[in-house]
Amino acid sequence: MYVCICNGYRESEIEQTARASGLNCPVAVYQVLGSGPCCGTCLPMAQDVINDALKSPARPKIDLDDLPLAAE
Repeated sequence: MYVCICNGYRESEIEQTARASGLNCPVAVYQVLGSGPCCGTCLPMAQDVINDALKSPARPKIDLDDLPLAAE
């Protein structure tokens, strides 16, 4: 589904960019995609997509307590 008609950004592109970059701001995600927002109508929907993307883990979390410590 298209989220930003002005730039042609799809929900999947915004989601993938947010997960890969860790950015939680639509303007920053749009800049990574190549262009900032134009009219701004899409920003609330883009924020929802980003929030959902960052809530659900895209990859398994590593428990730092399970990692071996470097020799001192």
